[in-house]
Amino acid sequence: MAFNLLNIGSQAVLANRTALTTVSQNIANASTEGYSRQNAHFVSVNGRQGTHIQDIDRATDQFISRQYWSDISSFKSLNLTDNLISKTDNLLASSSTSISAQLDTYFKSMQNAVDDPTSLANRQLYIEETAALTRRFNNLSDQLMVQNDSVNATMKAATGNLSEYAASVAQLNDQIQQLTSKGQPVNELKDQRDVLVNKIAGLVDINVVQQGEQYNMFIGNGQPLVVGSTVNNVELRTGNPDSSQPQVFLKMSGSEMNITQQVSGGVLGGVKEFRNNVLNPSLNELGRIALTLADETNTQHKKGMTLENELGGNVFTDKNDTAIMRNRLKANTGNVSTVNTAYVNIQDVSKLSTDDYEMVVNDNNELLLRRQPSGSVVNLNKVTTAPSPPSSMPDNSYYLDSKTGKLNAKFDGVLVAVEANGFFSVGDKFVVQPTRNAASEIKSVLTDAKQVALASPVRITTNPSNKGTAVATVEVTNPDGTSFLGSSNSGKLDPPVEIVFDNSTSPIKYTVFNVSNPLDPKPMPLDPANPLVIKNDYVAGKAIVIPGPVAATDAGYSVTIKNEPKAGDRFSFDYNKDGVSDNKNALALSAIQTKKLLPNGSLQDHYSKIVETVGAKAAAGKINLTASEAVMKSTKASLASVIGVNLDEEAARLVQFQQAYQASARLITTSQTLFDTLMQSF
Repeated sequence: MAFNLLNIGSQAVLANRTALTTVSQNIANASTEGYSRQNAHFVSVNGRQGTHIQDIDRATDQFISRQYWSDISSFKSLNLTDNLISKTDNLLASSSTSISAQLDTYFKSMQNAVDDPTSLANRQLYIEETAALTRRFNNLSDQLMVQNDSVNATMKAATGNLSEYAASVAQLNDQIQQLTSKGQPVNELKDQRDVLVNKIAGLVDINVVQQGEQYNMFIGNGQPLVVGSTVNNVELRTGNPDSSQPQVFLKMSGSEMNITQQVSGGVLGGVKEFRNNVLNPSLNELGRIALTLADETNTQHKKGMTLENELGGNVFTDKNDTAIMRNRLKANTGNVSTVNTAYVNIQDVSKLSTDDYEMVVNDNNELLLRRQPSGSVVNLNKVTTAPSPPSSMPDNSYYLDSKTGKLNAKFDGVLVAVEANGFFSVGDKFVVQPTRNAASEIKSVLTDAKQVALASPVRITTNPSNKGTAVATVEVTNPDGTSFLGSSNSGKLDPPVEIVFDNSTSPIKYTVFNVSNPLDPKPMPLDPANPLVIKNDYVAGKAIVIPGPVAATDAGYSVTIKNEPKAGDRFSFDYNKDGVSDNKNALALSAIQTKKLLPNGSLQDHYSKIVETVGAKAAAGKINLTASEAVMKSTKASLASVIGVNLDEEAARLVQFQQAYQASARLITTSQTLFDTLMQSF
């Protein structure tokens, strides 16, 4: 009996000492990050032979842990996106950086010129405000690109940490496997591994599959990051072909994969979300506004006349400047072909979208065109004959000859032309960015106040003897028209024109006369197909297209007459020489502010739409972030209730195991007393 008591007591002492050590470990690590409470499991030995510690396990719940990883990933993604969108929202909406506020100032300066076109001071103010507006476009674009640089730095840090953490997980997998096979404790190593998984989840959404004692981790669309003790490195590489947009690659044994668009959640997912849905669309829309403003202003300004009796020139940089056109297309560095010349010509700003495009050369001279970042395919019709000139192509069509290395495509208001040095290879890729850099490229090129073209180049003279109520207006349709050639030197249209009404009753007829020689006016047929027809039917408000001096040429302007003329009424049209007080072209330039130039309205309407869209995303992001944080905290609390150390409970267990230890020691003492008594009885 004494021996049995001694054996039971010895085992009990050892078991309770182990239990006390376990409780002490829990208390010591109550504040240690990721520590999971450990429990010593007592098992009774059969045949009333005492007890022993079967194992010491760690409190865990794989379901809650996986949910927590998912919640961390979602929260980190939303938190980063919220911070970035808030900065963008502030940039776009702030009066110190807003394009809308500067547009108001710019058009106000034009209104001053409308009020007094003779004032050189007003003209100079317009030039200064034009330069200020371009600087505002440039600065806002630069600020958004600073954000892009910040995003790139965040991606670089995230991918570096991701590879480091993944390597540590693989190393812990190996250590845990080896120690488990030797029967040694691994609970603390598992805790360290879970902490690393928490950090990885903050970088990217992951799927963890437990196989035995090891974690296998997958990212993206199931690409393996860690499998057992093997780790696949994640690398951030310079964007190709757009160097400003770095790409995430996963290097696996013997191969590598671009997973940029596949990653989600965490920091990397948040960066992708912000870049694809906020930053790049904002830059592209800002560029579209800049292009539209420059194109519409330049077009209208060229229809006006300066103080020096010359037709106007460009106010802003030409939208199809050679260097700018080339900068809109980028070739993939992995292309087999070598580009000789390439450019993207803006044909119609009203048709521009805010998308980027990827062009891929396929078999059989087929061209694949995809919008970026959505990846949706743009349907184009194939043209089998090389267009000459390329601009003659119909909309939404392309021509591709891989053998000669010639590619033309026309879609969404742009014309793309690429010539390779000899050939194209299947798989060659190009990125087209029609509007991405436009806000940074717009510049003011008008510097001389006398060159501000505020007047109409056509002067209308209404005969003072007119008896009807008819009123004539002129619209310059083409400043390169034949009537304006040499006008600034001669001071006349070529030819000067007079419209004379022949009768007062319906149908009213009129004749257009060439009055180059006022003593011998010549009737001008308006229809080249009917040169003998010189009497024309008058339709109030219908534009009269004036023919050029040579048959089938464009004079460059049209006349509109309204109301009712009387027989003998006449209107004369000549070059508006020295028309310094004329503000007709200034009015047209001022009207650009409210003109619906883009699908959603005016320039300021579109800018307001950017601000509204980004602001809405910022507001929605804050709501989602708050909800995500609440969910994450709830899950964390649930996990803590399972794995966390409760000091009150541990203190109670400490007393429990201490008393059990002391009682076990008394068993040993009692067995010794019994043994001594037994020996003395012999």
